[in-house]
Amino acid sequence: MSVSEPRAAELLSALTTLVRTTRVVSNKDHGNAMSGTLASILRIVARQGVRSGDLANQLMVAPSVTSRAVAALEADGLVRREADPADARACLVVLTEAGRRRLAERQQYGLQRLISALPDWDDEDVAAATQVLSRLELSLAAAPILHPVSAPGVLADPDAVKLLKSEADAA
Repeated sequence: MSVSEPRAAELLSALTTLVRTTRVVSNKDHGNAMSGTLASILRIVARQGVRSGDLANQLMVAPSVTSRAVAALEADGLVRREADPADARACLVVLTEAGRRRLAERQQYGLQRLISALPDWDDEDVAAATQVLSRLELSLAAAPILHPVSAPGVLADPDAVKLLKSEADAA
C-alpha cells in the first residue's frame, strides 16, 4: 500500500489551507488573540512545570522562540519561573492562577467557536475526522527525514532553483 504523489499533493494542499484558515479565523477573534505557540506553552505547563529547553523540544521550535514566548507570557502574568527541585541551576516554567483562568477561557471559547462552525456535522463526523487527523499526526511524527537539507542551502543552490522553476513551469 502506497500513497501516490498526486494524492499526497492534494493532502498537503488541504493541510496547508486548513492551517491558513485556522490562523485567519483565530486572528479575527480579537478578544481571544494568542498565538498558537503561546497557547501551546500554556497547555503544556498546565500539566506540570517544564524547563524552557524541554518546551522547545515538545513544540519543535528553536529555544529562542520558546524563550521569547515564555518572556511574553511571564510579562502578562500567565506563567512564572520557579527553581527546579531536581536541579538548582535550572528553572521550571509553571502556570499561574491567571494563566490557568486564561487557558480555560481560551479552551472554552475555542470549543464553542468550533461547535458553531460545524452545524451540519454530527458526533460520528467529528470522531472520524479526529481519528484521521490523529493517525496523520502520528505518521508524520514517526516518519524519518528523507532529505535533511537546510532551506537556505536549497534556495542558494542553482540546480535546485532550476528544478523548482521547471516544476513551477510544468504546473
